[in-house]
Amino acid sequence: MTTIINAVTAGTGGTVAPPVDVEVEARAGTDLGGATQAALRDIAPCVAAVIPFGLAIGSASAAAGLTGFEAIFGAAIMLAGSGQLAAVQAIGAGERVVAVALVVALVNMRFVFYGAAAARWFDGAGRVRRLLLVYPIVDQTFMLCQQRFEAITDLAWRQRYFIVATAALGGAFVAAQAVSFAFGAGLPPAAGLHLAAPLVFTGMLAGSTRTRRQAVAAVTAAVVVAAGSSVLGPLALVAATAAGVGVATRMGVGS
Repeated sequence: MTTIINAVTAGTGGTVAPPVDVEVEARAGTDLGGATQAALRDIAPCVAAVIPFGLAIGSASAAAGLTGFEAIFGAAIMLAGSGQLAAVQAIGAGERVVAVALVVALVNMRFVFYGAAAARWFDGAGRVRRLLLVYPIVDQTFMLCQQRFEAITDLAWRQRYFIVATAALGGAFVAAQAVSFAFGAGLPPAAGLHLAAPLVFTGMLAGSTRTRRQAVAAVTAAVVVAAGSSVLGPLALVAATAAGVGVATRMGVGS
Protein backbone atom coordinates (compact mmCIF):
# COMPACT_ATOMS: atom_id res chain seq x y z
CA MET A 1 0.00 0.00 0.00
CA THR A 2 2.83 2.41 0.85
CA THR A 3 4.33 1.78 -2.59
CA ILE A 4 1.03 2.63 -4.25
CA ILE A 5 0.71 5.87 -2.30
CA ASN A 6 4.26 6.87 -3.15
CA ALA A 7 3.62 6.23 -6.84
CA VAL A 8 0.38 8.19 -6.89
CA THR A 9 1.31 11.20 -4.81
CA ALA A 10 4.94 11.68 -5.79
CA GLY A 11 5.94 15.06 -7.11
CA THR A 12 9.30 15.08 -8.85
CA GLY A 13 11.26 13.16 -6.23
CA GLY A 14 9.21 9.97 -6.11
CA THR A 15 8.50 10.03 -2.35
CA VAL A 16 5.57 11.20 -0.28
CA ALA A 17 5.92 14.70 1.15
CA PRO A 18 5.91 14.89 4.96
CA PRO A 19 2.43 15.80 6.24
CA VAL A 20 3.60 18.95 8.05
CA ASP A 21 6.76 20.94 8.58
CA VAL A 22 8.73 18.27 10.38
CA GLU A 23 11.82 20.47 10.58
CA VAL A 24 10.05 22.78 13.01
CA GLU A 25 9.00 19.87 15.18
CA ALA A 26 12.45 18.30 14.97
CA ARG A 27 13.86 21.42 16.60
CA ALA A 28 11.33 21.02 19.39
CA GLY A 29 13.37 18.09 20.68
CA THR A 30 11.58 16.27 23.47
CA ASP A 31 8.32 18.24 23.20
CA LEU A 32 6.05 15.29 23.97
CA GLY A 33 2.96 17.46 23.86
CA GLY A 34 3.88 18.36 20.31
CA ALA A 35 4.29 14.67 19.52
CA THR A 36 0.78 13.97 20.76
CA GLN A 37 -0.70 16.81 18.73
CA ALA A 38 1.18 15.79 15.61
CA ALA A 39 0.08 12.18 15.95
CA LEU A 40 -3.59 13.08 16.37
CA ARG A 41 -3.46 15.51 13.47
CA ASP A 42 -1.73 13.08 11.14
CA ILE A 43 -3.84 10.04 11.98
CA ALA A 44 -7.22 11.80 11.80
CA PRO A 45 -7.89 11.11 8.08
CA CYS A 46 -6.94 7.45 8.58
CA VAL A 47 -9.26 7.16 11.58
CA ALA A 48 -12.17 8.56 9.59
CA ALA A 49 -11.45 6.16 6.74
CA VAL A 50 -10.94 3.02 8.83
CA ILE A 51 -14.32 3.24 10.60
CA PRO A 52 -16.31 1.91 7.59
CA PHE A 53 -13.76 -0.88 7.26
CA GLY A 54 -14.33 -1.81 10.89
CA LEU A 55 -18.09 -1.75 10.34
CA ALA A 56 -17.71 -4.10 7.38
CA ILE A 57 -15.60 -6.58 9.34
CA GLY A 58 -17.94 -6.49 12.34
CA SER A 59 -20.90 -7.27 10.09
CA ALA A 60 -18.96 -10.07 8.38
CA SER A 61 -18.02 -11.52 11.78
CA ALA A 62 -21.66 -11.67 12.81
CA ALA A 63 -22.59 -13.29 9.50
CA ALA A 64 -19.84 -15.91 9.96
CA GLY A 65 -21.36 -16.96 13.31
CA LEU A 66 -18.59 -15.67 15.58
CA THR A 67 -19.41 -14.76 19.16
CA GLY A 68 -18.98 -11.20 20.35
CA PHE A 69 -15.88 -12.16 22.32
CA GLU A 70 -14.33 -13.91 19.32
CA ALA A 71 -14.98 -10.95 17.04
CA ILE A 72 -13.62 -8.27 19.36
CA PHE A 73 -10.71 -10.42 20.56
CA GLY A 74 -9.75 -11.00 16.92
CA ALA A 75 -9.89 -7.29 16.19
CA ALA A 76 -7.76 -6.36 19.20
CA ILE A 77 -5.18 -9.13 18.88
CA MET A 78 -4.63 -8.83 15.12
CA LEU A 79 -5.07 -5.09 14.42
CA ALA A 80 -4.87 -5.93 10.73
CA GLY A 81 -8.08 -5.42 8.82
CA SER A 82 -7.23 -7.33 5.68
CA GLY A 83 -5.91 -10.33 7.63
CA GLN A 84 -8.87 -10.33 9.99
CA LEU A 85 -11.37 -10.10 7.13
CA ALA A 86 -9.64 -13.00 5.38
CA ALA A 87 -9.85 -15.04 8.60
CA VAL A 88 -13.53 -14.24 9.09
CA GLN A 89 -14.36 -15.20 5.52
CA ALA A 90 -12.42 -18.47 5.84
CA ILE A 91 -14.20 -19.31 9.10
CA GLY A 92 -17.55 -18.49 7.52
CA ALA A 93 -16.72 -20.86 4.67
CA GLY A 94 -16.04 -23.65 7.15
CA GLU A 95 -12.28 -23.85 6.65
CA ARG A 96 -10.14 -25.65 9.23
CA VAL A 97 -7.98 -23.81 11.73
CA VAL A 98 -4.76 -24.64 9.87
CA ALA A 99 -6.15 -23.24 6.62
CA VAL A 100 -7.34 -20.07 8.37
CA ALA A 101 -3.92 -19.56 9.98
CA LEU A 102 -2.19 -20.04 6.63
CA VAL A 103 -4.43 -17.51 4.91
CA VAL A 104 -3.83 -14.93 7.64
CA ALA A 105 -0.07 -15.53 7.54
CA LEU A 106 0.07 -14.97 3.80
CA VAL A 107 -2.07 -11.82 3.92
CA ASN A 108 0.01 -10.37 6.76
CA MET A 109 3.42 -11.25 5.34
CA ARG A 110 4.14 -7.58 4.70
CA PHE A 111 4.44 -6.99 8.44
CA VAL A 112 7.73 -8.86 8.42
CA PHE A 113 9.18 -6.06 6.30
CA TYR A 114 7.44 -3.40 8.39
CA GLY A 115 9.04 -4.84 11.51
CA ALA A 116 12.50 -4.84 9.98
CA ALA A 117 12.14 -1.16 9.08
CA ALA A 118 10.59 -0.21 12.42
CA ALA A 119 13.46 -1.77 14.35
CA ARG A 120 15.55 1.25 13.36
CA TRP A 121 12.95 3.74 14.59
CA PHE A 122 13.27 2.73 18.24
CA ASP A 123 16.92 1.75 18.36
CA GLY A 124 18.14 2.10 21.90
CA ALA A 125 14.76 1.41 23.50
CA GLY A 126 15.63 -2.13 24.51
CA ARG A 127 14.54 -5.38 22.89
CA VAL A 128 11.36 -5.96 24.92
CA ARG A 129 10.12 -2.42 24.41
CA ARG A 130 10.86 -2.57 20.68
CA LEU A 131 8.86 -5.78 20.41
CA LEU A 132 5.92 -4.21 22.24
CA LEU A 133 6.07 -1.08 20.10
CA VAL A 134 6.27 -2.83 16.77
CA TYR A 135 3.50 -5.33 17.54
CA PRO A 136 0.53 -3.05 16.66
CA ILE A 137 2.07 -1.51 13.53
CA VAL A 138 -0.28 -1.30 10.52
CA ASP A 139 -0.13 0.18 7.04
CA GLN A 140 -1.26 3.65 8.10
CA THR A 141 1.06 4.07 11.07
CA PHE A 142 3.98 2.64 9.11
CA MET A 143 3.43 5.19 6.34
CA LEU A 144 3.15 8.14 8.72
CA CYS A 145 6.15 7.13 10.83
CA GLN A 146 8.31 6.62 7.75
CA GLN A 147 7.66 10.26 6.90
CA ARG A 148 7.93 11.70 10.41
CA PHE A 149 10.97 9.89 11.71
CA GLU A 150 13.26 10.91 8.87
CA ALA A 151 13.54 14.36 10.43
CA ILE A 152 12.87 13.62 14.10
CA THR A 153 15.35 11.32 15.84
CA ASP A 154 14.44 11.86 19.50
CA LEU A 155 13.43 8.44 20.89
CA ALA A 156 10.89 9.75 23.42
CA TRP A 157 9.20 11.86 20.74
CA ARG A 158 9.02 8.91 18.36
CA GLN A 159 7.57 6.62 21.01
CA ARG A 160 4.91 9.12 22.05
CA TYR A 161 3.94 9.81 18.43
CA PHE A 162 3.68 6.12 17.56
CA ILE A 163 1.73 5.15 20.69
CA VAL A 164 -0.81 7.97 20.33
CA ALA A 165 -1.36 7.37 16.61
CA THR A 166 -1.70 3.62 17.15
CA ALA A 167 -4.12 4.03 20.07
CA ALA A 168 -6.35 6.42 18.13
CA LEU A 169 -6.47 4.27 15.01
CA GLY A 170 -6.77 0.92 16.81
CA GLY A 171 -9.40 2.22 19.21
CA ALA A 172 -11.59 3.52 16.40
CA PHE A 173 -11.16 0.29 14.44
CA VAL A 174 -12.14 -2.00 17.31
CA ALA A 175 -15.01 0.26 18.41
CA ALA A 176 -16.45 0.30 14.88
CA GLN A 177 -16.40 -3.49 14.80
CA ALA A 178 -18.14 -3.68 18.18
CA VAL A 179 -20.92 -1.36 17.02
CA SER A 180 -21.37 -3.24 13.76
CA PHE A 181 -21.39 -6.62 15.49
CA ALA A 182 -24.12 -5.40 17.82
CA PHE A 183 -26.35 -4.88 14.78
CA GLY A 184 -25.51 -8.37 13.54
CA ALA A 185 -25.27 -9.25 9.86
CA GLY A 186 -28.25 -7.11 8.99
CA LEU A 187 -26.64 -3.81 8.07
CA PRO A 188 -28.44 -2.52 4.99
CA PRO A 189 -26.73 -2.39 1.55
CA ALA A 190 -27.31 1.36 1.60
CA ALA A 191 -24.63 1.59 4.27
CA GLY A 192 -22.12 1.34 1.42
CA LEU A 193 -19.70 -0.95 3.24
CA HIS A 194 -18.38 -2.22 -0.09
CA LEU A 195 -16.48 1.08 -0.19
CA ALA A 196 -14.68 0.33 3.09
CA ALA A 197 -11.31 -0.58 1.60
CA PRO A 198 -11.34 2.30 -0.91
CA LEU A 199 -12.12 4.69 1.93
CA VAL A 200 -9.11 3.43 3.88
CA PHE A 201 -6.98 4.02 0.78
CA THR A 202 -8.43 7.53 0.40
CA GLY A 203 -7.73 8.34 4.05
CA MET A 204 -4.10 7.34 3.65
CA LEU A 205 -3.82 9.55 0.59
CA ALA A 206 -5.40 12.48 2.41
CA GLY A 207 -2.56 12.59 4.92
CA SER A 208 0.09 12.55 2.21
CA THR A 209 -0.79 15.39 -0.15
CA ARG A 210 0.77 18.82 0.15
CA THR A 211 1.13 20.19 -3.41
CA ARG A 212 -1.50 20.87 -6.06
CA ARG A 213 -0.09 18.17 -8.27
CA GLN A 214 -0.18 15.61 -5.48
CA ALA A 215 -3.69 16.62 -4.48
CA VAL A 216 -5.08 16.23 -8.02
CA ALA A 217 -3.35 12.87 -8.42
CA ALA A 218 -4.66 11.67 -5.06
CA VAL A 219 -8.25 12.76 -5.79
CA THR A 220 -8.11 11.07 -9.20
CA ALA A 221 -6.86 7.84 -7.67
CA ALA A 222 -9.49 7.95 -4.92
CA VAL A 223 -12.32 8.46 -7.42
CA VAL A 224 -11.11 5.62 -9.62
CA VAL A 225 -10.68 3.16 -6.75
CA ALA A 226 -14.10 4.01 -5.31
CA ALA A 227 -15.91 3.81 -8.65
CA GLY A 228 -14.15 0.67 -9.82
CA SER A 229 -13.96 -1.38 -6.61
CA SER A 230 -17.25 -3.21 -7.16
CA VAL A 231 -16.32 -4.13 -10.75
CA LEU A 232 -12.55 -4.56 -10.72
CA GLY A 233 -12.04 -5.82 -7.18
CA PRO A 234 -8.35 -5.69 -6.17
CA LEU A 235 -7.44 -4.47 -9.66
CA ALA A 236 -9.14 -1.18 -8.81
CA LEU A 237 -6.02 -0.15 -6.86
CA VAL A 238 -3.86 -0.84 -9.91
CA ALA A 239 -6.18 1.20 -12.13
CA ALA A 240 -6.24 4.00 -9.55
CA THR A 241 -2.47 4.11 -9.39
CA ALA A 242 -2.18 4.30 -13.16
CA ALA A 243 -4.79 7.05 -13.35
CA GLY A 244 -3.17 9.11 -10.60
CA VAL A 245 0.30 8.82 -12.10
CA GLY A 246 -1.08 9.68 -15.54
CA VAL A 247 -2.80 12.82 -14.32
CA ALA A 248 0.26 13.93 -12.33
CA THR A 249 2.48 13.42 -15.37
CA ARG A 250 0.19 15.45 -17.63
CA MET A 251 0.17 18.32 -15.14
CA GLY A 252 3.93 18.67 -15.51
CA VAL A 253 6.74 19.27 -13.09
CA GLY A 254 5.91 22.85 -12.26
CA SER A 255 2.49 22.30 -10.66
